Amino acid sequence: MTFQASATPPTESSSNQSVSSHFASIQTFGTDLPNERPGRVLNWFRQIVTLLGITAFHGSLTFIASLCVLLSVRFVFFTPQVDVAGSLLFVAAIVVGGLTATLQLTIVSRYEEYPFHLLLARRLRRVIAGRRCPVVRPSDQGSRFCEIVPQERWNRLRLETASDLVWVRIDENGVWMEGDRNRYHFAPSSILGAIPQSFTPAGGWAQLHAAMIYVRTENGPEEIPLVYRDFRFASMKSADRRRQRDTMVDAICEIARGSEYEPICVPGETNPSKVTTSNIDNNPYAPPRMTSHTGV
Repeated sequence: MTFQASATPPTESSSNQSVSSHFASIQTFGTDLPNERPGRVLNWFRQIVTLLGITAFHGSLTFIASLCVLLSVRFVFFTPQVDVAGSLLFVAAIVVGGLTATLQLTIVSRYEEYPFHLLLARRLRRVIAGRRCPVVRPSDQGSRFCEIVPQERWNRLRLETASDLVWVRIDENGVWMEGDRNRYHFAPSSILGAIPQSFTPAGGWAQLHAAMIYVRTENGPEEIPLVYRDFRFASMKSADRRRQRDTMVDAICEIARGSEYEPICVPGETNPSKVTTSNIDNNPYAPPRMTSHTGV
């Protein structure tokens, strides 16, 4: 489903400019933007290749660690005479096996998809480089590689939980995102707010930290769960990722102006039957009740 509103205000009249700026723009490549083709980074073939790559990567680390353990056991229990070469081999097996096991445990406990999320970022970077007028370029200052993970997919076990991969830039003119499937622009007056949320994907170990962005569209409010994916190895700790997520939430809340027209309503925290509609009925920009279509 696509919600359209011009990322650049129309020039017909000042009233049209005011109304259009209150709606977020989510345009699909190939349909809403016929001159721009989808990147297809998230197609099923690449997902299978990525899954096989992750499996092979961790399988190789497990094989190396197991081999080192076997060499150590052979040296301790089945070597009748200890020589210098055997001692050096034993020490090397202990060191290599320990480092390999530590590396694998660190990756699994912090971020299972490392380093393959960097390959996805590179693929999307190439796709954006071939487009005519992207709203975000990976070389832009402050741009980050993110994924949009609909809330209904947080507990699903599947090849890829993201509905889109995007490069994001936040400035005084709003949130700009150039994605694999869609192009997004959330003007400040269309942003209702943002809140931090955390979740652990089904079958995963590491906790992910999402910035839940609430925006107004022509079809009603939309929630966009945005998760950073371009973490360096040294900054993959959960505390570091949470801190970066909080910085993103603060930056979005700082420019958000949509709540001046309609207060943010977070699903699940308010009983819809108890919400009064008197103020909403008097608001020309008032949207219907919060829904999410990012997973469609």
